[in-house]
Amino acid sequence: MSSASSSSEQSVDRGRINFWVQHIGRLLNRSVKKMSADDVQLINSATARLLVLIQQADKPSKDAFLKQPLAIDTLITVLQVIACENTVGNIINIFNEIVGKVHPAKRASILVNHGLTTVLFQIMKLAHTNDICLSDDVLIAIHVLLSRIGHKDCKFAVKARLHQSLMLTLNLVKTHFHNFRNLQPLLQVLKMYTNNSVNASYLGKHNSVNVMLNIIFSCGKRHTVDLKLALENLCNLTKSKSNSARLIDLNGVPQLLACHSEWQHLDTKHKHLTIRRCILQVLKNVTDLKAGRLAFVEADGIRILYEGALEASDCRDMESLILLASIILRKCCPRNKLPLESCLSPVTFSLPISATHTPECYLLSDFPGHMTPRDLSNESSSSVDIALTDKFNHLSGVFQSLVYVPQEQDQNTAAGVESDHSSLDEIDENDIDSDDEKFRIDTEEADEDHLESPDPAETRTLEDLRMYDNFFPELLEQQFQSTLPAPPVCAPLRRSLSVNLNTWSNVLSGELSPMRHVSSDAALKKMCVDNSSPCSFQKQHSVSLSNQVTSTEISNQFEDRSASAVNLKTGSAVITLDLGPFRSPAHSRSSITVLRGKKKKKSVATRERFTNSRSSAACLDKLACDSFSNMNFPMQETDDNNQIRYASNEELDSECCFFAHDHLLYAKLAVNTHSVYKFQKLAFPDMYGVKGSSILMEALSFRKFGVQRAKIFEDIERMIHPETLLDAVVYDLDQLILDTGNSNSLDRMTLTNTDESRIGHISSDCGDLKFNAQFECGNLRKVIHVRQYEYDLILNPDINANHHHQWFYFEVSNMLADKPYRFNIVNCEKLNSQFNFGMQPLMMSVTEAAQGNAFWQRVGSDICYYKNHFIRNTSTTGGVQGKTYFTATFSVTFPHSADVCYISYHYPYSYTALQTHLKQWEQQYDRSAIFFRNQSLCTTLGGNSVPVLTITAQPRSVDTEGLEELRSRPYIFLSGRVHPGESNASWVMKGTIDFLLSKKPQAQQVRERYIFKIVPMLNPDGVVNGNHRSSLVGEDLNRRWGRPCKILHPTIYHTKGLLQYLHMINKTPMVYCDYHGHSRRKNIFLYGCSPNQTWIANDTQNPACCGSRPTDFSYKQLPRLLDANCPSFCLKNCSFMVEKCKENTARVVVWRHIGVVRSYTMESSYCGCDQGKYKDIQMNTTMLEEMGHKFCETLLKLATQKGGYDQQRPVFDPDLATATEPTPDDIEDDLEDKLNLRVKKKGSHADSLLDDSDSFDEDEEDDEEEFDDDVEND
Repeated sequence: MSSASSSSEQSVDRGRINFWVQHIGRLLNRSVKKMSADDVQLINSATARLLVLIQQADKPSKDAFLKQPLAIDTLITVLQVIACENTVGNIINIFNEIVGKVHPAKRASILVNHGLTTVLFQIMKLAHTNDICLSDDVLIAIHVLLSRIGHKDCKFAVKARLHQSLMLTLNLVKTHFHNFRNLQPLLQVLKMYTNNSVNASYLGKHNSVNVMLNIIFSCGKRHTVDLKLALENLCNLTKSKSNSARLIDLNGVPQLLACHSEWQHLDTKHKHLTIRRCILQVLKNVTDLKAGRLAFVEADGIRILYEGALEASDCRDMESLILLASIILRKCCPRNKLPLESCLSPVTFSLPISATHTPECYLLSDFPGHMTPRDLSNESSSSVDIALTDKFNHLSGVFQSLVYVPQEQDQNTAAGVESDHSSLDEIDENDIDSDDEKFRIDTEEADEDHLESPDPAETRTLEDLRMYDNFFPELLEQQFQSTLPAPPVCAPLRRSLSVNLNTWSNVLSGELSPMRHVSSDAALKKMCVDNSSPCSFQKQHSVSLSNQVTSTEISNQFEDRSASAVNLKTGSAVITLDLGPFRSPAHSRSSITVLRGKKKKKSVATRERFTNSRSSAACLDKLACDSFSNMNFPMQETDDNNQIRYASNEELDSECCFFAHDHLLYAKLAVNTHSVYKFQKLAFPDMYGVKGSSILMEALSFRKFGVQRAKIFEDIERMIHPETLLDAVVYDLDQLILDTGNSNSLDRMTLTNTDESRIGHISSDCGDLKFNAQFECGNLRKVIHVRQYEYDLILNPDINANHHHQWFYFEVSNMLADKPYRFNIVNCEKLNSQFNFGMQPLMMSVTEAAQGNAFWQRVGSDICYYKNHFIRNTSTTGGVQGKTYFTATFSVTFPHSADVCYISYHYPYSYTALQTHLKQWEQQYDRSAIFFRNQSLCTTLGGNSVPVLTITAQPRSVDTEGLEELRSRPYIFLSGRVHPGESNASWVMKGTIDFLLSKKPQAQQVRERYIFKIVPMLNPDGVVNGNHRSSLVGEDLNRRWGRPCKILHPTIYHTKGLLQYLHMINKTPMVYCDYHGHSRRKNIFLYGCSPNQTWIANDTQNPACCGSRPTDFSYKQLPRLLDANCPSFCLKNCSFMVEKCKENTARVVVWRHIGVVRSYTMESSYCGCDQGKYKDIQMNTTMLEEMGHKFCETLLKLATQKGGYDQQRPVFDPDLATATEPTPDDIEDDLEDKLNLRVKKKGSHADSLLDDSDSFDEDEEDDEEEFDDDVEND
């Protein structure tokens, strides 16, 4: 009975509500033309009765009312046509009752859809202009309704401004300043207004900032809701710089700091975190201004926030507040210059003058060799074309307009009073890495943005390219079975060449002319020009062209003491060799390198631990043989806290070309390594060939929560309490260079290593750590002892440059065991690092080596990477002010006292190590099966020889058919180490060469199918002198492939010449791969070139397109095969984009100008892997060398693919992209390419499986860069 009566009452209530709504509707219809006073009174009475019924109705009745659109429209119409205060108030209250206080979202959406907010703003406009008279109670009721439904109107703030409602609300706030009950809805509506930046600026001009401050300081601790709303309004207002300035002028910063301290003291149970967060957010907005930071510092804000953050550091709920506090503190802490006299490297190198290229370092005002346009004009009048001066004037103007800052302004910037327009980046725990290359001004590419097509390919004449004849002995060297010389047979060439055999006498006999070395003395220019061409064995070669010759003519030629290479299929002569006067067969054979010899017995390297009874040096020689032959280790799972994880290698590479590192040979060859400044010693790890352990695989090190925050606060404490710092300089390369001189002497001295005799001895006169980096590949500029176990380290920039700080390699000694020493590298440049994502630095202990553990090990705890307070000079940022350096910090606990340890960014691989390995390879390879040549391509500016290697299989027979098969093999061209700091590239290259010279059956098959041309180190000078990215010119050589300078970029010039030579003789390489390292991503991956993902619309200037033929997709073959074959390779990280900024990189130039479809950059992570067999394992030399092995094995698989082996030049067949018919993945990639092209035309980017932005992954850590960048890195 009760339920029946209840439903009956509900139906009666709904009936009454509907009656009065219909009654109001009839009154409106009756008075359409003109509303009489009686009608107004009747409507007022009806709305009053309706209000009573709505107030008494239950929730279902109110919901039923909302479902009647006619009823809502009727009430809204009354608001539009009747200006009676009581009627308006009744209807507003009716809507307030219907919406309710709890969960009004759904009901609010219905009212907004009926246009209620617009009608309310119209009423407020009339009230503001006094067209209607409404009491404050009605206006407040309107604001209550707006506060409940306004969040559902996306144009709420704009409507308010257009209807002139902003000032009405602000005036009501001022009127009801102390009436906190009425103030709450007003502040809620004002908050929705100020979410719009235009409204915030408008209200700020009308004293809203002062009003909010007064409300905040009058709320006390009772009216917390009003306080929160006032702070949120102030936060929105201070997003405007003008409003922030008004707050500063009102002395608001000290008041907000006092409010923060008060609430931190009162809120012991953390119930009002929102209030405290709002205060910090306002301070964060205000401190974006220089005046705000100054006011914050003067109000002792640094100490207040620092102490507050320390108190809350143990509470996880306070994390968001601590993060805000750290952002504010890092912005407001005084910004200082690095404690250096100049950002330039203390080591400089005098450069020769080039008529075709002006080095970037000449444009740096503090460079010792700085040249003004007038200076350059005077010098060029005799040796340099006047056009160079005009070009320099233009480039200098562009550069100065971007980077020039008056000296006074620079000093102010250093003092922490930079302009309000300075770059103040937000601090983010997950900063995305980018390439600082984008801040550099590339003089060769200053007008690149105006280009709509790539620069035309550099052309060289036939005579220019003939200088590279000597570097292709596989095409000219031969062995004869008969007593008389037999004509060599080679693959068809574009041009027929006649070469004097005397030209090849040196190379055929294996004799190389001695290298000439260049120093930075006054004779540099002449010596550099003399040595800028490849190391030639003879001066000139005679050239003649021939057409077709018959067999009779061939016989006649041999009678005339000449030989011709003939294509047996066509009968045409392709190469003619003038033999000179006829010599006996014995004499002829004596001048020709014998390709077949006795097979050497397989050497077995003994692997013994160090013992006290044996010499450490002798044992190190044996232990350094650690290689893939010891890679059979079991997989063992461990807990997350264990830093060491075991892995297994299923293949035992016992037949690879491995050998014990010869430290005596290393020391002997080190004499011929030329550095710019004097070295003191040979580094122990380099001399004894120390590598990473092949048994222990080290897991990624994931730091504990709060480590980075704690390190930041420790740095802030140093600023608050400077009296606690030691500030003692313990190592200073600038002073050492000043004492010993900048340049190295031509008189080479023999360096050695005595670290073993130093271990166990603590210096009694000093308790500081001792540092040294004066050895090959070393990089450390200055060390400051700041606290007992804490040191600030400053890295040295690249020679003749003022930036590129990433690679470090130094020795540390005089330590105590079991003490946590903290190292802060304070001048890093990249926005993020893999140090934040599991990477650890490397350390090698001489004491451990003496005990039989001569391995590089990943070490360090509390590792993180964050922005610091050291400001960068504008000349290093392209003119952008306010940029700061970053700190890479880690703590090391040394296991032994008085040890000698080496700490490095990655596994070092020196130029002398390469020379040592080359000598050992030459001594141990199987001459009966392997064709191997090591030649000197050219000499660098620093006087170091650049090796180029040729590796293939000996011909199957010495008859014409065997020689033809040899010379018909396609070429694989490999290069590496163009960026000196990417030592991982050299380890991959070592694995590649080890495999190619091994006795493995797969290696022999690879050699029989391909001819390998390898330039293992493109930048020896940078490697020797510890650079990270540049050569001695101070420029990134991987941005010089478009038009390299023969004088300033000899390695790039001649390596490109080798490729152009192959292209000229119709032997374009099947694959080109440039080995790199990547600092911002994990795994190993490739960058390739897709014609559908280039910056040029409808790009047809590439080898993958030919008229209307379909695109050649074979560039995707090799990455897919590597993904299936190599556990550390990741296909998803691969990218095939061709960006405008990468047009002068090796990958793009070889693709576009040489015509190699499969042109790649191989990127190897410094950190480790996040997928596959090596997931969560840090990269080591075992994995890198394995990648070199797997790359060669994959080339063998590539040769067996459909069309893969026969593709000497691009073949436009879609089937070549896969081994069989196109798979769904191929179709998907095709569609993605087309989609990316369409999206690119619209100015945006699309994501795809095989597409990744080069700006992030490929440039500064490109690491084609460095992103890079990463502009990470071609």
